[in-house]
Amino acid sequence: MSFNGFSDNTVTSTVKNSAWFPDLDTGVFQNSYRLPAEYQQGMVEEHIRLAMVWVNRQLREWKANHEAAGHNHFNEVPSEDLGDSTEHQVLYQRAVFCHAKGLLLKQFATVNRRDAASNEAKESEETEDKFMEFARDAIADILDIPRIGVEAL
Repeated sequence: MSFNGFSDNTVTSTVKNSAWFPDLDTGVFQNSYRLPAEYQQGMVEEHIRLAMVWVNRQLREWKANHEAAGHNHFNEVPSEDLGDSTEHQVLYQRAVFCHAKGLLLKQFATVNRRDAASNEAKESEETEDKFMEFARDAIADILDIPRIGVEAL
């Protein structure tokens, strides 16, 4: 327990993914993305699942192309080795975790409603949008497509 009365325990569980994509660890998410300790384990797991659905859909065609090439699992796809993980693993995790954090930021007000506990950095639409952008960037990096788009003015 911390001095503020909130638990400082890390949520530790594995969120199962589809058979082709990797499972993800909630403890890594909580520690790497500075998740507020107020979030219950079930809430964290559910939002990671929702993010997995979104990311897996974004990678549907990419997955089909790699399956056609004989890769039976995400981890079999050739990728730069980074020691204890690969480039694709790091980017996939980032895409899921950033999307999940963007979704979870909307939940902060429902977790702690007191005005004194209001935290614009945890609740702002701008912060949420930034995490969604990070997720889209990670998907673009996996797909090896440019992040920059052109808009008509």
